[in-house]
Amino acid sequence: MSVITTRVADCQDCHRCLRHCPVKAISFRLGQAHIIDERCIACGCCTLVCPQQAKVIHSDLLRAKDFLAEGRKVALSVAPSFPAAFPRQVVDSFGSMVRALGFSWVEETAVGAQVVAREYKELLEGRKEPLISACCPAVVNLIEKHYPALIPYLAPSFSPMATHGLMLKKRYGSDTKVVFVGPCIAKIDEVRRREVAGIVDAVITFPELEKWFEEAAIAPMTVSNHNRLYGGGSLSARSFPVEGGVLQAAGIARDLGSRVLAVNGLDECLATFDDLAAGSINPRFIEAMVCSGGCVGGPAMPQGTSAAANRLKVEAYFDRANKGKTSCELPEEMFRGLQLTRSFHDRRQKLPEPTPEDIAAILARTGKTRPADEANCGGCGYDSCREKAYAVYQGWAEEEMCIPYMKSKISSLAVAIVNSTSSAVIVTDSNLIVQEVNPRALELFALDADAVTGQPLGNFFDPNNFAMAWEEQETIVDKRVVYPDRERVTLQTILPIKDYSLIVGIINDISNLERDKEEARQMKQEALVRAEQVITRQMKAAQEIASLMGETTAETKATLHQLIELARGKEDVGNAIGS
Repeated sequence: MSVITTRVADCQDCHRCLRHCPVKAISFRLGQAHIIDERCIACGCCTLVCPQQAKVIHSDLLRAKDFLAEGRKVALSVAPSFPAAFPRQVVDSFGSMVRALGFSWVEETAVGAQVVAREYKELLEGRKEPLISACCPAVVNLIEKHYPALIPYLAPSFSPMATHGLMLKKRYGSDTKVVFVGPCIAKIDEVRRREVAGIVDAVITFPELEKWFEEAAIAPMTVSNHNRLYGGGSLSARSFPVEGGVLQAAGIARDLGSRVLAVNGLDECLATFDDLAAGSINPRFIEAMVCSGGCVGGPAMPQGTSAAANRLKVEAYFDRANKGKTSCELPEEMFRGLQLTRSFHDRRQKLPEPTPEDIAAILARTGKTRPADEANCGGCGYDSCREKAYAVYQGWAEEEMCIPYMKSKISSLAVAIVNSTSSAVIVTDSNLIVQEVNPRALELFALDADAVTGQPLGNFFDPNNFAMAWEEQETIVDKRVVYPDRERVTLQTILPIKDYSLIVGIINDISNLERDKEEARQMKQEALVRAEQVITRQMKAAQEIASLMGETTAETKATLHQLIELARGKEDVGNAIGS
């Protein structure tokens, strides 16, 4: 399991983590990001760039607290970048504050770094092949997982953290629990490695320790006899967390003729390792750190401060802590008998390789059948369309991650829907210049598409309703509009879309319905006229019969008139409803 995971509920499918991951150790399934543990080097870059803060870093904080709660002997190893992670008053009372949490001992990891620096200097003497520092666990991951051919060049030494862990357990007993605190996520991964497991028992970050101080209500204090982090002489390895600091501590000269490099930042590490693997360069020593500026630029350092500013804080502490102390080697009994060498392994992911036909088929499914179709826009998170096709083949990426393809697909779908609707659709800009017209609108108003697009709407019919909708920013719904010259009756819905400065008119032709209604009305009227004629004739006949019989027809006449008026009244009501 990776030390970094994604909180799926918070992932918004923005691909930003993938865009910023130089080793492309992130896959997408159903629009959600997942860490590819086999490729991840635990640099922590994705945790910093995720706008939703959906990346979760594994925490050993509860484990460290449990050690103290169980009454165990616990030593804290503090990374040499700590002067840049805390305010000056905390730095100056750091030892006292840590002991107030319950730790038995606290010491700078620089003590272990001092031993590592000595190892590097000895390894370099008489060496013909390049030597790459192995202090940075992200660098070790990078070489083992992505540049295994460079493994023989890695210094076969433990990191300062692991070396210091060995030293602390030698000094205080193997039952002592060692907790490391620093700015590095890759350290959390390092202690899981078989070679390092059990040397350091938990890793926490500076922000976690700061929160711990706050929860325990431990404020900076000045108790000089409990505040020391190292009681010996000057520690040159306090320079380890900054660019060139390993070289300085090891006494390795770096000048134009030394063939010694100090490389920091993942992009620069990648470029340098590419050159080294290709045989383009042949340096004696490479001080390599994945974080820009060194460990002072780590992912768990306070954000908003530059690596340069952090370097100055470390330099200031270096001067204060070493001032008045003699520079000397660590007592050999501190590390005598310890196994300080380690080995590295090829951990490159073994993958099936796609054929050119496989890549071509994947590209074709996203509309890329020619080289010109490959935009290489990087919107998906990959640097090229072919790199993304390779990722699709491996199951790391989804075809729908191609933004130009999806935009084209959505646009085509929208056009298909608009073009197939029975309603006329006319789109203008806020100045009433026609932008789009669907086929039904062209047919309804007998227009030519080429002659309409880009022209004022008023050239073709009265644009007042469009203008009113835009001016009032209110949708007009089912307004009856008649075009006598075209013999058209329509119902129009007009929507102003302010965000895009567009006006959309949806027009339904109801001319046939109107004609049908008129025909029905005329038929009713004709039926009434005929009925009145029949009734009139019947009344006349009735009057003649009645006169012969000497009877009155007043009641019959009144009843027939009521029938005629009733029929007329229903017609009038029907017309009123129909209108």
